[in-house]
Amino acid sequence: MIKLYRAISQNEKDDFDQDQQFRTGRNTLEAKQFFKSRAAVKQFVESSVMQEYKPPYLYLLTISVDEDRFGEANPTNMKLDGYDAVNIGEDDLISFNNSVTFVNQEAL
Repeated sequence: MIKLYRAISQNEKDDFDQDQQFRTGRNTLEAKQFFKSRAAVKQFVESSVMQEYKPPYLYLLTISVDEDRFGEANPTNMKLDGYDAVNIGEDDLISFNNSVTFVNQEAL
């Protein structure tokens, strides 16, 4: 089991809540990025508050992923604001969604 973390806005939460699927939207990047640690995503959110990022991040998702199926999503390791993260391209989000076993949502 792999755990990944993503901070989301109210709009992204509303979209995710419709059918529990990650997808890209209009005027967004053609990928989704997920931090590999809870501490990293928390510091990312703190930095976004200082920068008055709009829309603000209001929720933290902790995503459990089936390690055996995760590779089918072609994850790319990357640095996101200096922290270890993974990038899932738009074309691979269906495979990623199929590897997700549980998502915990909490307010920030």
